[in-house]
Amino acid sequence: MFHDLKSTFTLRGATVAGLLLLGTGLSAQEHQSYLTATDLTSTDMEYVISDDSSETLATHESVVSFDNLDSMNNAEAKPVVCDEKKKKELAKAVAGAYKGVYFDNNFNYLCDPCYNDWHLGENMKRICVGNCGVFDLGGEYRARYHNENNFRGLGPTGRDDNFLLQRLRVYGNYEINDWSRVYAEMLHATSEFEDFNPRPIEENYWNLQNCFADIKFLDTAEGEYWVRYGRQELLYGAQRTVSPLDWANTRRTFEGIKVFYKGTDWDVDAFATRPIYPTRDTFDSPNYDQAFYGVYTTHKANEKHKQEYYWLGFENDVRDFNYQTLGSRLYGNLGCEGELLYEAEAAYQFGHFMDDNHNAGFFTLGLGHEFDHCWKPTLWAYYDWASGDQVIGNGYDHLFPLAHKYLGFMDIFGRRNITDVNFLLTAKPDPKHQLLMWYHIFHRQNDEDAAYSVVMTPLGNNPANPFVAGSKYLGQELDFMWQYNISAHSDVILGYSHFFTGSFFTNPANPDFPYKGDASFFWAQYSLRF
Repeated sequence: MFHDLKSTFTLRGATVAGLLLLGTGLSAQEHQSYLTATDLTSTDMEYVISDDSSETLATHESVVSFDNLDSMNNAEAKPVVCDEKKKKELAKAVAGAYKGVYFDNNFNYLCDPCYNDWHLGENMKRICVGNCGVFDLGGEYRARYHNENNFRGLGPTGRDDNFLLQRLRVYGNYEINDWSRVYAEMLHATSEFEDFNPRPIEENYWNLQNCFADIKFLDTAEGEYWVRYGRQELLYGAQRTVSPLDWANTRRTFEGIKVFYKGTDWDVDAFATRPIYPTRDTFDSPNYDQAFYGVYTTHKANEKHKQEYYWLGFENDVRDFNYQTLGSRLYGNLGCEGELLYEAEAAYQFGHFMDDNHNAGFFTLGLGHEFDHCWKPTLWAYYDWASGDQVIGNGYDHLFPLAHKYLGFMDIFGRRNITDVNFLLTAKPDPKHQLLMWYHIFHRQNDEDAAYSVVMTPLGNNPANPFVAGSKYLGQELDFMWQYNISAHSDVILGYSHFFTGSFFTNPANPDFPYKGDASFFWAQYSLRF
């Protein structure tokens, strides 16, 4: 695979450089900008259905494993055995090459002498740059159709809309050696045919999503120490607190510094950043009125029982709040064959909200079972709880999560002043088909507080003075999803959701919701990674 590319790389490298300059140059010259972030979820079902339990729980290893290029060139020749076991290992590596953040992608399988397959874009990966490292060029095209019935906007509004979202991502990854690299990624997101104004997360023209440099400053027998500086996406744990929000047509990103350690038993990240909110027609810039920082640790010594611990700080000078969040997550499997699954995550949040003290929190408890059947059905029962408060807006703040995933795919509710009893069923009839059904029962946690949207604002026509009386019962949601894997790097997903409106919304005394009926959502998505 590492045959002499010296003659062809000049042209290819010029093309790559031109593409990267085009993406960043347009952004700089046109000074693009965009709106803010509402929340939906990553529909990649690999976060929900996977043969690997760590992927099932949407875990994330936050550091790239760089190959020692010298060892590749100087390794002694060894007999190569390309048996069935090896072929299965390679097939798994191909299917898992693209990660939740593309700077963690792993294409080292291309260097394996047993690999003789081909997928779109592989000829642009692991390109030798003379004796100065390797280069990857890749990306993704995604299109998604929405049919929103009676919930265009935030909550059950009674408005309908049909539209098409399209997104293009192109990245370049240059690994100079085994202790340094640079990475850049461009994103272009559009929305067409909408009757209403696009949501803030639906459009962003030719902007810089990631652009950073990595340096390894210490290498010990226990692990490696790295520093990363620049624009970067963040993804941790099950993404209940920190996520790039892949469901959004735009993706969430930050700008700042991160120091991280990857060891045999522990991964530790410490970061200090400022959020970046998309502005469609101008170049995205950090919000200097806000700061997001923290430490996230993962203990991975025990494959069956993993632990995560975190401290996250979020400050906003304009809205005048300061939230400090201390949390942990435990997950794994029990039983002789690991058929019993569990997950628990909880966090306590303190600080101040304008002139009030802030004391809040959330927890999630889940118990699952993987059945011994050819379809690999897995059933989970979850309970989600997030605090509200008598002061509007002073309940738990969900920070920067993958909000779309956990509280219904219709994105009606955010993780504040809510309880959710929910049941998740997944199945995999064969390697190409994956199925999901998720059922939710929602209530307000505090009957003196409002119901909240995925952007942490009170639902209804009057968010400054929302309706808080009446029933706690918000309603029920039923989600269905089917995924067909066309190839290892291409898939089609269909989804349908229905929200059964609860008595909080149907209450005749509630003036914030003139529409009292149910709502539904159909969507179809195509993705191609290259």
